[in-house]
Amino acid sequence: MRTPYKGKNRYRTFLKAGKTITKKISKLDGVVGVLGTGSIGRRFGDEYSDLDLLVYAQNNCIKSLDKLISIGWISYKEMEFDIVVLSYQKALRAKSPSRFWTQLRRWDHQNSQILFDVDDRTRNLLQKKLVYPDWEQKKLLRKYHNEVHEYLVFFPELWAKRGQLYNVVDSLIRAVQSIVLWIYAKNKAFEPYVPKWLFYHLENQSLPEAEYLSTLTEVFTKPIRTLTEAMQIRRKLLHLCDRIGIKYEIYSFSEAHQRTKKNWEGLSEESKKMLSW
Repeated sequence: MRTPYKGKNRYRTFLKAGKTITKKISKLDGVVGVLGTGSIGRRFGDEYSDLDLLVYAQNNCIKSLDKLISIGWISYKEMEFDIVVLSYQKALRAKSPSRFWTQLRRWDHQNSQILFDVDDRTRNLLQKKLVYPDWEQKKLLRKYHNEVHEYLVFFPELWAKRGQLYNVVDSLIRAVQSIVLWIYAKNKAFEPYVPKWLFYHLENQSLPEAEYLSTLTEVFTKPIRTLTEAMQIRRKLLHLCDRIGIKYEIYSFSEAHQRTKKNWEGLSEESKKMLSW
């Protein structure tokens, strides 16, 4: 399999171990299905990866299965692995999206392999729950649009005027994260585990915006020693936002200041009197 990651791909070793363990787990009372997530789901695992299995079980068997197989992060034969047991009934009853069916959980399930399934229950569960409704997309687009506005339009200019290079760079890093998550929402791509896999959909070339990966990662990879260099990266990101559809009426702190002055002029005389000194 083609992968953007260096290192020996031990996927087949992980899959073989996962299937061996699953064969034993499948014989336990109450087990409905087993998913290979993480390395198995993404079809890439190296020496830094672990083996992740997710077991769906009948609600009345959760406690006994937890005690037997869900015992934390462990290592065997130079392979670290983690087994999680979830209630099938709870997963089935929970709406999607919800606190149970978060973006992260749906991403994790989408990037998984079914290793065991009773009467296609797990497969049917995934078909019902791995949805991305329009209202959720609009909510996330609005959220990340507003974050980009703050971190890319306002904060860098503010901190540059104060001479704080590290705060400018911090704002740019936060802006990139919000831009990437906006791109995911635009494409209805579930959000990955952000601290670790922020660029997952882009580095794996699964979205059209992958062509902008080098621009998005520049703030992470390029030495930034001056405010001039930082603001050059900001201009590139603003141009990128315009190209992908993140539009704003105001593109600078000074423009925002002019807007607030204009808003003041529009106040009633009574309000001006109350708010002036």
